[in-house]
Amino acid sequence: MRTAAIAVLGAALAALAAGAEPDTYEAFNRFCARHFGAEREEEMYRAFGKELKTVEGSTWQHVSESSACFAWQTNLPAKSCVEYGTTPAYGQKTAEPERCFSLHLHHLKGLKPDTTYHYRLVATDERGNRVATPDATFETKRLAEAVRIPDDLQGPPFVLDRPNATYLVTKDIAADGTAIFIAASGIALDLNGHTITYDEKRDTANEGACAIRGHKQRGIGLSNIRVLNGLVRRGKGGSAAEKAWDTLYNPLFFSKPTGLEIAGLDVGYDGCQVVAIALIIRGEKVDVHHNAFLDRGSALFNRHLGMDAVSFAAQDSRFHHNLIKRTRHRGVNAFQKNELFANEIYIDSFATNSYGIMYYNQQGAAGLDLHHNRIFGTGYHPVGIGSGQGYSDVKVRRNYIQMQGTRAEARWAGGQGGGDDPGQLHPVNGIRLQRPRRNVEHTNNVVVARGSGEGCLMRCIWLVPDNQSGPGLVFRNNRLKLIAEDAVAEGYALSCGGTPNPPEGATVRLERNTAISNLCHVQFGDNYSHGGRYAFEGNEFIKTGSDPRYLTLRLGWRGWQYETFGHSFLDTAFQGGASFESVSFDGAGRGRYDFSVAWTLSLKAPAGAEVMVKDKSGQEGLRTKVPDTGTLAFPIVEYVRTREGKTLFSPHTIAVTHGGKTATRQVAVDKPTSLDLSGP
Repeated sequence: MRTAAIAVLGAALAALAAGAEPDTYEAFNRFCARHFGAEREEEMYRAFGKELKTVEGSTWQHVSESSACFAWQTNLPAKSCVEYGTTPAYGQKTAEPERCFSLHLHHLKGLKPDTTYHYRLVATDERGNRVATPDATFETKRLAEAVRIPDDLQGPPFVLDRPNATYLVTKDIAADGTAIFIAASGIALDLNGHTITYDEKRDTANEGACAIRGHKQRGIGLSNIRVLNGLVRRGKGGSAAEKAWDTLYNPLFFSKPTGLEIAGLDVGYDGCQVVAIALIIRGEKVDVHHNAFLDRGSALFNRHLGMDAVSFAAQDSRFHHNLIKRTRHRGVNAFQKNELFANEIYIDSFATNSYGIMYYNQQGAAGLDLHHNRIFGTGYHPVGIGSGQGYSDVKVRRNYIQMQGTRAEARWAGGQGGGDDPGQLHPVNGIRLQRPRRNVEHTNNVVVARGSGEGCLMRCIWLVPDNQSGPGLVFRNNRLKLIAEDAVAEGYALSCGGTPNPPEGATVRLERNTAISNLCHVQFGDNYSHGGRYAFEGNEFIKTGSDPRYLTLRLGWRGWQYETFGHSFLDTAFQGGASFESVSFDGAGRGRYDFSVAWTLSLKAPAGAEVMVKDKSGQEGLRTKVPDTGTLAFPIVEYVRTREGKTLFSPHTIAVTHGGKTATRQVAVDKPTSLDLSGP
């Protein structure tokens, strides 16, 4: 495998002249414009509203000596600019981006020092609706105490070694290798709207090349570093290394930072196995915000090592309001005790396990809050958020995820972790939860998966717990939508797999979710995993369209022998033709495949009364007392469904004993039911 992997890397690099890796972004940009946006998916209007507006609390600005940087968020995708000038008439404006985004970052360059400027933030959505902030002003200030680059230093590379100093870039910088080393704590590096270009010549000495990084000897464990307000670009060198973490070709790199802030940067890069920002060996209290990242490459050597726009190995940290216009593999590799929110990420997957936000720890980790992110993906094997392995105490909430499946494409044929069988399925996935530990909650997320083409497979939610997973694994109030856009695309809104021998009791609870599909709502067991035990409560399944392949539930996978059983459905609602009658048992004929259907009985009876419930056969299922409220609610199983048919447990006999008297009632349940036995 290693020999093959090295051959893949060598061939990839040898086939390209220096700096000539094919630019894949323009095609991806066109793809995004066709498939992603509020005009193309109504769920976006439903989630964020139909009226374009600026999101409160999202705006950030940095004013420098001869530049300014503005960043903000709109609720809907829009093209944007900043109109500015020395009078309220403005007269100048920044360039609009290449397509509509919800996050906006603009640099105002070539300003006069010690000057007051008027400005307003302008956005125009896909329908042509325009919103502008009220006129406001800012004032540039001459930074008399700043160390000026390149005027006051020799380089490149420039070594910044004055503690607690402000360094100000005064012109664009191009470096054959590394452009800037930071060698002291407390430094503020203000790019002042200028561009730092690194790796202009191929590195033949194996020294590495970064735009900005901690000094190799004096830059480890730095504190209170700020890098702000400018552009970073990779040059024509095209340098790369097999051991991507030994020889670095990253735009930015810091080891063990504390109190690091990175904001207002526009970072563009390519190259094999290149990470835009690497925060290696556990930094702390890092704040990365209001940046834009663009990965223009496609080469990948080791998918297990992975290739992130940001490798965020820092705890007690925040990553927010960052726009990742494209990543070939992963957007953000998150770390424990972090908050990641209000980011916008686009995945163009060129290898297995291409996550928008990835959190994964084989040794175990805890504490993560992922919320209000927007993630879009396509390609070989994109996943919006996951996998969750080894994690506890995680909240995944109010994210919007949209995946677009396409015809199967052999993008990942080799390299470490590659070489999958030609027939291997590589679906697009919204959320993946695999081998988590405990207390992982997914609430109020919207996940959309659409697709077409031969070999296209889609999952909104992909669940793979193991015997150590739980308790506290909950999916609540999420909205899922899975749509096959032709007659050959396949998929299911919920993929429920797991361990072949699940523990007693449900491993995962799914409560009050809404799932919309024209193909399949729930698949128990698929080509990746089988088993698990799932409890559904108060969910709604909505069928749309008229695809003849549609089924509400599927159990088992294409004649495979793996079993899946013990699942329960309580108080389920249906629309559009979805039902428990629309079910298929696809596993091997001798295996166990079953689920139960139950409904809540709400009983009104005297406080303290004894309640006994027996099923159709006389088997006692419940014995309890009525609480002081005089009301009691409990589930009653209507039937268990297997391949052979239904085993009925209803009607049930309800007996209430109070004050030496017993009232008995027989109840047949096929929906949530109320019963009053409080009378004399």
